Amino acid sequence: MSVFRIVGILLLLALPMGCSQCNTGKEEQAPSISEIEGVGGDKDSSSKVNAPLELTEEDKIKAEQAPEGMVFIKGGCFTMGNDNAQADEKYEHEVCLDDFYMDRYEVTQARWEKVMDFNPSKNVKEDHPVEQVNYQDIQQFIEKSGGACRLPTEAEWEYAARGHADTRYFWGNVMDGAYAWFEDNSDGTTHPVGQKKANQFGLYDMMGNVWEWTEDWYSPYYVGNKETNPTGPKEGENKIIRGGSFNSSAGALRITNRTWLNPQNRVFSKVASYGGSVDEKYNFIGFRCAKSITAPPAETSIPAPAPTKEKPTDG
Repeated sequence: MSVFRIVGILLLLALPMGCSQCNTGKEEQAPSISEIEGVGGDKDSSSKVNAPLELTEEDKIKAEQAPEGMVFIKGGCFTMGNDNAQADEKYEHEVCLDDFYMDRYEVTQARWEKVMDFNPSKNVKEDHPVEQVNYQDIQQFIEKSGGACRLPTEAEWEYAARGHADTRYFWGNVMDGAYAWFEDNSDGTTHPVGQKKANQFGLYDMMGNVWEWTEDWYSPYYVGNKETNPTGPKEGENKIIRGGSFNSSAGALRITNRTWLNPQNRVFSKVASYGGSVDEKYNFIGFRCAKSITAPPAETSIPAPAPTKEKPTDG
């Protein structure tokens, strides 16, 4: 066999191997946002995540008995916190809560003014959420409401905001302006409550529009133990606020995101980048009410009278 024939045979054998490494002509497509964030098929999953929750007949009765403007929040257990975000969102831990009621909407300026006779808001419109209120202002509102309102605990707020979802937002892992007012779609202002889609519990604006005060004192981390109806630290310097506002980034609207403010403050203190001066920044913090569900008193049965013995007849 000639040398040229041997070389030709070797080239024919090597050709398929070389083509296995060559470009097929198909361009590689960049991964989608959902693939980057590890939430492939998010549109399908979000429709399931945002489905209304099913209630038992007993729960339906409680829901029907909800005070005006409130919705029934069926209690349960969930994983609170986030080990893969900011340091103060650690540590993930199991929390179990009793049933409670919560306002469907953030407290509006009209509702606030009816009780308090003044409106502290910067964006003054009666159907917008009240803002520029501090924790102590809200305590006066609660007192004047005669037991119809209390602030939710931080655990109640997160549980209600989740609607049993385990995603970044209650609708999925990718920001969706159909559910929240934030910096990309708000035009720099608050909006009437209830214009965006509700979550699984039927709550509106849990993410965005205005931040919301909770009852708990701030701690830079969770203890990490299983808790039942936790109320946070016994004392502290700042109270927890949740949910983000119309001028917050998408990241700030994450369910587990936490920030804090002194209960006397109506504005954030912000240190300027240069010179160390302290500027005041409008906080756009409002709130919504919660209400505990007390168990009905146990039925007490009246004991039947003891049978009377017949008087023996005289023999």
